Amino acid sequence: MYVEPPFSKIIDGEFVGENINVANALAAELGYKTKFVYCPVARCFAFAQSGQADMIIAVRKTAIREQFLHYLEPPIKIQKLPLKFYTLTDNNITLSHYNDLIPLKVGVLRGASYFDPFDHDQQIAKVALSNHQQLMDMLLKGRVDTFLEREESVLPLVDEKIYSTDISIAKYSYNEDVGSYIAIAKQSPLANEVVKLSTALQRLFDSGELATILHKSEK
Repeated sequence: MYVEPPFSKIIDGEFVGENINVANALAAELGYKTKFVYCPVARCFAFAQSGQADMIIAVRKTAIREQFLHYLEPPIKIQKLPLKFYTLTDNNITLSHYNDLIPLKVGVLRGASYFDPFDHDQQIAKVALSNHQQLMDMLLKGRVDTFLEREESVLPLVDEKIYSTDISIAKYSYNEDVGSYIAIAKQSPLANEVVKLSTALQRLFDSGELATILHKSEK
């Protein structure tokens, strides 16, 4: 698990949040227990690729990741909120179209996947960082020109006054629906139980328990 408030965070040494509740519900459905291990995004995927971790929660499906991950169906949700680009208000950066990113230094999470054109674009100077807080801190210090994330994950990172006065949201955003999946490491013993895990996840979906977990986190 990596930290991405409000979906996953650490309070008093314990993981809490929507992704944690989903994982625990799936484990309970099968009589399993969960053990959460903190890691930055890139290391989480490295753990999954090597089989050091069995499962990773709430990830985007990509062709590269499918080489070492099995994705459970259905997705736990369809993420409908846009990926927005954040800038410093005083910098007066105009970011109205995708190509406006080309001269900018763009902060990204190391190991994260955003959307295909951006992920594979070598014209854009990307500054890879370990976590969401570093993205915000680097922007506030002027070491990156912008970074991209969904607003619900950005709001917990900074004081409300700073967010309203010092931070601007660019006109350009990426606004396509994206499936959020639970994935199983192909190097894990759980790889032999993908069908059983997907069936259990489908039961959580059909019973409404999955929707209840997600609805509670939105309040």
